[in-house]
Amino acid sequence: MKKLTLIALMLGVILMTGCEGDDPVGPGGNLADVTGFAIDAASTGQTVVLTWNAVTDGAAEIDGYKLWFKEDNEGNYTEIADIAVGTTTYSHTATAAGGYAIEAYKGDDTSSNLAKVTTMPTMISSTYTIWNNHAPADTHSGFIFGSSAGTTGSASSTSFAQDVYCYDGGQGNYTWLYSGDYGTFGNGHATAMYDHSTNFATPAGSNWNHGAMVVGDVIFGELYDGYWVKVYVDALPHYEGGSTNAYGIQFYYDFQPIQGLELFTTDSN
Repeated sequence: MKKLTLIALMLGVILMTGCEGDDPVGPGGNLADVTGFAIDAASTGQTVVLTWNAVTDGAAEIDGYKLWFKEDNEGNYTEIADIAVGTTTYSHTATAAGGYAIEAYKGDDTSSNLAKVTTMPTMISSTYTIWNNHAPADTHSGFIFGSSAGTTGSASSTSFAQDVYCYDGGQGNYTWLYSGDYGTFGNGHATAMYDHSTNFATPAGSNWNHGAMVVGDVIFGELYDGYWVKVYVDALPHYEGGSTNAYGIQFYYDFQPIQGLELFTTDSN
């Protein structure tokens, strides 16, 4: 039994050595690592522009670069491009946020390590509730999306520049979400809102500035400064002790920290 185990281990080592440099999540090769790998400011919408520094390994010119991607930054990388030497930029049209990795190669040899960047959003863990105009006057109806946390406040106050606010809608549904610059309390910032695409990672259809909320809604918002958020409607609570029409919107959100990029995860909750 011990002999068989030793033979199996030896075969495993041989297989690992033979695959070295081929699997981007496994051991690397002997070439220099790619440096300066970054997401360029030209990235916008669902187009991610990647840049890096040219690599040479001593006097030997490399053959090129292999670029990898994994959606939602989970699971294994998939090769998305074999890039010729002399090129130090690549534009990837993505269907979701995720992780990128790059390595130089020459023949079967590759960089010792992968250079990595990510377009993953910041997932805000807190849950927030904003209330419509039928709730008590001291409740908060407006909301500002921050990069690491949100802020609630009174949309009726001229000193609070909300991105969105809750209002009764006036059409029999008391939990409407309004852009901060629209309607009765439109003294805030404009937020263009969109429905989700089929994979919940990107916005779809035409934008709107106010709409009735339903539990489970996933909404995308383009903020006035070019940043994007993804909002998950968790509940539509009734204000206890308030009037019959006093309702709120309870939600949490993701914030995309790369200005202009509309990419999020494929998660719906």
